Amino acid sequence: MRPSSSPRPTRRPVPGRGARASRSLRAVVALLVGTLPLVGCDLRLETPPPAEPSPDATEQVRARTVDDALALAAAAAALSSQGADDAVRTTLDDVAAFSTRHAEELGGVYDSGLPAPTPAATPSPARALPEDVTGLLTELATAADRATGDADDVPDGALARLVGSVAVARDALADRLASTSGLPRPERATAADGGPQDDDQGDDASPASDAAATADGTATADGTAAAGTDAPAAAVALAHDEAAWTFTVLAARTSDDRRAALLAASARHRAASDDWARAAGVEGRPQDPRRAAYALPATLDDPAVADALPRTLEQAVADACSAAVASSSAGARDDALDCLLEATGAATAAGAASVPFPGMPELATTPVG
Repeated sequence: MRPSSSPRPTRRPVPGRGARASRSLRAVVALLVGTLPLVGCDLRLETPPPAEPSPDATEQVRARTVDDALALAAAAAALSSQGADDAVRTTLDDVAAFSTRHAEELGGVYDSGLPAPTPAATPSPARALPEDVTGLLTELATAADRATGDADDVPDGALARLVGSVAVARDALADRLASTSGLPRPERATAADGGPQDDDQGDDASPASDAAATADGTATADGTAAAGTDAPAAAVALAHDEAAWTFTVLAARTSDDRRAALLAASARHRAASDDWARAAGVEGRPQDPRRAAYALPATLDDPAVADALPRTLEQAVADACSAAVASSSAGARDDALDCLLEATGAATAAGAASVPFPGMPELATTPVG
């Protein structure tokens, strides 16, 4: 016989246990669901929005030069549209075109890509445009002086060269506008004010005797470099020396009243060459790059070639001075900036066309006017 199976005990549910467990689970879930959004909100509130970066000294100079360029372009365009005689309108159009180029090459208005801030309750008043040619002439001269001071002070050498070229272009435009309109030309700022020297300082600026070398070596006539000399200053000395020698040759080939002017130009360049050679530390040394003679154009007998040569020589000096601006230390660029200003003026007097970027042939375009 099989033993009889004992009945299994039946478990009885504990009254209220399941209900209490279910209620506890629901409470925990509800607590978590209610807490997560709060945690997310706290995280978003604690994360600051992106802020505009503070502009450094280089960006401040760039932005200031751009602002001036845009204001000059707008003012000149507005005045040109109001009607003026042909000579003044041509100059106004050049002011607008050159200033637009200046703003473009400087990078235009800075845009960080961040959302625009909420406008202030009392926004700053818009920059007032000059109402007449006299006002624009004053703005041109002021902007030229401001750019000259910035070119001397800005830490970045490449930007200094660009801003210095802009300053010289503005100065030349101020000269042109004063001449075509018959208005007095505002005085240039003195060197102490951050601008170029007055016109009575000479036709070509010469470096100070205590100018510090800014390069490790300079190229000599045979292509080698000499330690302890200032290469850009030596290049300026070389450009002046070539101009002096060539002007002497042109004077010897001329029998009219231009001979005296050519000899005077030769003497001016000779003196400037000696000054720059001393500043470069090459005068009287084997490393002096200046030569006894220079090549002349093969077609010098052509009157057109002979007439173009003086402005070519002056522009070569301006290019060398522009390179010296870039290589000089901040606060020590006055001589190179003055040299660029005077060489550009001499080139214009010799018949060179007005250009947006004097001393920067890589930015040369078809001249306007």
